[in-house]
Amino acid sequence: MNATDPTATGTTATDPAATATGTTATGTAAAAPAADGGPGAPAPDPAPGGGPFAPSTGAVRVFAGTGLVLLVGAFLVTVVLMLRQSYAGDGTPGPLRELAMWSLSLSGLVGLWAMCLPGDAVGHRVRRGAVFVQYALMAGGPLLAAFDPS
Repeated sequence: MNATDPTATGTTATDPAATATGTTATGTAAAAPAADGGPGAPAPDPAPGGGPFAPSTGAVRVFAGTGLVLLVGAFLVTVVLMLRQSYAGDGTPGPLRELAMWSLSLSGLVGLWAMCLPGDAVGHRVRRGAVFVQYALMAGGPLLAAFDPS
């Protein structure tokens, strides 16, 4: 056994202060992981962002922007449904037409909010929930117009 090898069991440390107190290399200092990336160091993260499945604000913003593009189609479907009900019935759409338009309007506002707020203004879960609400409101517009009794 070499007296200068700190990994050897039963040897004393080469530090004069440590030898004066009688501590050995097999104590708590030997059990601590190496800070220089040695054999006892923890493995580094695979990616700086936390991995390929880490929550991404950019991905949620893309979904919010896609929802705004799809909102144009939902608006057109809602208007066509309301016009069809107006001409097929007594000349006016039913009472749910205003709720359908409010649903589409709020969907646009929530989508803009989820897409445009800075990344540190709200958490990832809040932004993800806002995009979910955006899509639910967007689907609610044509559904309310379709089930509107006239």
